[in-house]
Amino acid sequence: MSSYKVLIVYFSQTGNTFKIAKNIREGIKKSGNYCILKDIKKTDLDELTSYDLIGFGTPTFFYREPKNFTTFLKSLKPRKFSTYCFLFCTHGSQMGNTFYYMNEELKKNGYIVIDCFDCYASTSLQFYPDPMHTANHPDEVEFREAREFGQNLCNSLTKIRKGKDWKLPEFKLIKNTWWAHESENLTLKVLRKISPKFSLNDEKCVKCMVCQENCPTDAINMNAEPPELQKEGCIFCWNCEKICPNGAIEADWSIMKKKSKKNLLRYIDILKDAEKRGNFRPHINYKIIY
Repeated sequence: MSSYKVLIVYFSQTGNTFKIAKNIREGIKKSGNYCILKDIKKTDLDELTSYDLIGFGTPTFFYREPKNFTTFLKSLKPRKFSTYCFLFCTHGSQMGNTFYYMNEELKKNGYIVIDCFDCYASTSLQFYPDPMHTANHPDEVEFREAREFGQNLCNSLTKIRKGKDWKLPEFKLIKNTWWAHESENLTLKVLRKISPKFSLNDEKCVKCMVCQENCPTDAINMNAEPPELQKEGCIFCWNCEKICPNGAIEADWSIMKKKSKKNLLRYIDILKDAEKRGNFRPHINYKIIY
């Protein structure tokens, strides 16, 4: 069997996607192949040409890849020869059209997707109960499945290169569902309008820089006077408020909390259906507590 060089490029907000990336890498290495991981912010686009297979992984935001990942995919350089790749994502209730949109960007530059992997992950939004219903995911079953996925990837690539029958994944845009409608309408412009305005409590802030260092799009500048939050480029992941160790970043979530109740019930229905099909294992009770 041929030995391949594999690069996994990922964005991970809370660490769940990174955990899946590590397990996929473990499977790839177990099959006798070389594999490294790179955060998208630390990825040199020129080095992508030196790999036989490239993985692209991200969490799902509003049923598709987050805007910073879209920007990264758009920045990829066109390839003279077709380059094989695979996709993976972590999500709450479902991944929606994430793989469809990722594939649309990748194929523009000559990338061919040979396989995909997705799994549930714990989510934490300020206007939903905590813990949410996918708490404690990804779990050991999903980690094992990710390793098995990684182990099989290079075998699949060998078959494709030898011209053997291999069915590439097909991606269809899902429309006419409540979540697809929501996803299409939640542009950054709309998110900026509906998102609560973040403010900094000077008495609590110790300038530890945790928020700035962990912002995926560098939309925080704590060195400015006054410090700047939610600058241009903010993707409204709202993670800075959650991770501030002193609670210095403040926002009023009461309006979004009221508006989110209907969607929360919809999410639970989606997960219950997935559980009936054997695709989801709840680790906490579905009871909603506000």
